[in-house]
Amino acid sequence: MQQRLLTVFVALSMLLLSASGCIGLLQGREYMEHLRGDVKLDSSIETTVVEHAFTNAEINVEWNEKFTVDSEVTKIGVYFKTEMAGEIIREIFPDFFDLREIKVEITDPSGLVKYNATHVTTKTAPYVLIEPELDGKFVSGQWNINIVGTGGGVLTEQDNFLVSVDVTRTCIQYPQDDGRCVVEN
Repeated sequence: MQQRLLTVFVALSMLLLSASGCIGLLQGREYMEHLRGDVKLDSSIETTVVEHAFTNAEINVEWNEKFTVDSEVTKIGVYFKTEMAGEIIREIFPDFFDLREIKVEITDPSGLVKYNATHVTTKTAPYVLIEPELDGKFVSGQWNINIVGTGGGVLTEQDNFLVSVDVTRTCIQYPQDDGRCVVEN
């Protein structure tokens, strides 16, 4: 009987010691973290597209679009594609044919050029990622997409272009914050 009583006493002593003080808090914290769930990275992509087909002779036509960059933006990518019409336009407008070009320039809010490309023929440029500043962030504010194009079109033969700017925002979602995004600085 004494041996059994001693065993119960030692077991109860260990249980009480492990559930009190710092050791008990540590076990409780680990249990709560286990119940909380995992942290998730959430990304969303906002795309601005400028697309145009020249239906007749158009010289130095301008397009200006804007997109917003904030502290959540982690990546900005640009896709630029042109298709210049075939031989029908060359035969009808030989002088004009050599004037065709599309210029694309993307500037940040301070006016610094972050992307610049010119196409004079049918071309698909590789997807380009705009580099962030030295601190790894992009300048916040309204960015500008400025396009100047000269092209032409007759019937189904039309010069055209497509510019697509993808702005990726990434944030961290903590389960206890009801899905609210938090940006780490």
